[in-house]
Amino acid sequence: MPLATDLEEDSPAVWQREFTVDNVVDYARASRDLSEYIRLLQGEGFKNLVIPSRGAMPFVRAADSAYWLGARHQPTPEARQAHRLEHIGSPFMRKLILPFSADPTEQTQTSAAIREYWSRVLAAIVRRDGRDPYLRFYKVLVEKLAKRQWLDALDRDLPDGRFIFVDTVISGRAICEILDAFARVGLSQCHFILIVDANGTKIEGPYRRMIDELVYADRCTLINVNRMFTEDRGPGASGVWSTVYPQVLDATRNAFPWARDCYGNGTFYHAVQSAQIDVESGIGRPEYNMPVTQMMASISVALFAALQAMQQCADARANLESTLRGYELPGFDDMVEHHRSDIMQKMRLSVQLHLQSMRETMDEFGQYTPLDKRTTRALAEPR
Repeated sequence: MPLATDLEEDSPAVWQREFTVDNVVDYARASRDLSEYIRLLQGEGFKNLVIPSRGAMPFVRAADSAYWLGARHQPTPEARQAHRLEHIGSPFMRKLILPFSADPTEQTQTSAAIREYWSRVLAAIVRRDGRDPYLRFYKVLVEKLAKRQWLDALDRDLPDGRFIFVDTVISGRAICEILDAFARVGLSQCHFILIVDANGTKIEGPYRRMIDELVYADRCTLINVNRMFTEDRGPGASGVWSTVYPQVLDATRNAFPWARDCYGNGTFYHAVQSAQIDVESGIGRPEYNMPVTQMMASISVALFAALQAMQQCADARANLESTLRGYELPGFDDMVEHHRSDIMQKMRLSVQLHLQSMRETMDEFGQYTPLDKRTTRALAEPR
């Protein structure tokens, strides 16, 4: 378990403390669970994912990798082909990301109102209502300010009412505000998969009751993690940049009564920098975000190593039986467990070395490390 200190939450030392092998393995286990739940819901007719938060993205990406790894480890070419085709038609290929960000800056603003605004955008997409003012305003921001193609911001296969809503939960307030908003806008057929921090111990009483009711109604699945160390840590952890436009939003709110709660409207994008240039030379260039890219890649590599080892453990018995070609050996169960233990031990060593390398890389960035929120702000400023 990570050691408790009195360091500030955004300090690099906290990241180094929380980037542990145990936390990475726990994320991989949760992502495998998420992948399996999505496969089960796919069989029940849920065809699309809706992802409202940057915090859920590391889990969704890892769950997608777990699904793909399952195809690689099928016993026959026919089974591998069938699994790949299933993956192509899965909800992982039909993801709608909406920036349900909720950071009120004034006393008159509320996070609940922001989440209702985004719920109305989602409801308009589900209804295919291109005249809806909430959806049209989002389209304007995407095209005119973010300078993106509208179709690039949406998935090619838009969700209907039966979608899978994947989100992270800490206190429970955010998801319960979304639940209230969904009820008001008529989104009542979706299934929620909630990834819960600290094994649910941080969920506050009123929110716990609301979430439990949803679970009892068979509309919600909970996946616990020990420590959600990527939550609210910026694009270096999530791979997603989220942008708001306060001046434009203020003008719109003053001009249109329906837009009074649009202060949380914004856009998102993914940015990857592959050019190996000096960090001090890079800061100030509009296209430069190497520190963030390296950190996101490091997290992804560590998670994939853990996922691969877990898949190998799942296949260990079948692989050993195939190697023995039908021969029965005494102590075969012990042999299987020993093989699995060996796989996990090697994986943990590999991830430990990788995390150590990542920490050294982050240290080399000095004042420009993505572990510092000031770096993210500097990279996000118009240049």
